[in-house]
Amino acid sequence: MIKCKHLCMMLLLALCTLTAQAQEAELIRNGDFELTPRVEKGANATTAWDSRKPLVVVHVDPVSTDNPCYAVICCDTIYNQGFDGIPVVEGTKYDFSVCLRNLPALKEEDRVEGCKLLIIQLVDEQRQPLAEATIRAKGNQWQQYHAVFTAHGSCAKAQLAIVGVGCQKIAIDKVSMKKHQ
Repeated sequence: MIKCKHLCMMLLLALCTLTAQAQEAELIRNGDFELTPRVEKGANATTAWDSRKPLVVVHVDPVSTDNPCYAVICCDTIYNQGFDGIPVVEGTKYDFSVCLRNLPALKEEDRVEGCKLLIIQLVDEQRQPLAEATIRAKGNQWQQYHAVFTAHGSCAKAQLAIVGVGCQKIAIDKVSMKKHQ
């Protein structure tokens, strides 16, 4: 009888631990643009990402030597499907973080001072916004940015959208999103 109680207690503790881990789970797949066929069969640096234009992945001046790949966008939108869709529940808050740096234009006359505006959205299957936040990236050195936003709708297979506003290029890496604790 005592062994049964201990077994039940251990099972309950294991379930509580799994539930806590699931709540802290990462919702973005391949947020660091580092997937390769060696890591996952058939994968590459753009796995789980989508865009109307080809997604450019670069290896020059990365966030760190442990994380050499990052994406570069201009006035485009990139989408991440998460792990077979991102489950979004109305009223739920989400913590978003990303590392960004502005990239200067090659021609001096094309260089723009200031900051790059990014619109961060959770979108449904028709790409209609369910939640939105904005980030203004400043400077040409890697910096981490954070945003918290609340969903005003629900969708079982939502996507994350990162919208680049304006023609200035920006480097994007370490994209992460979790349910707010």
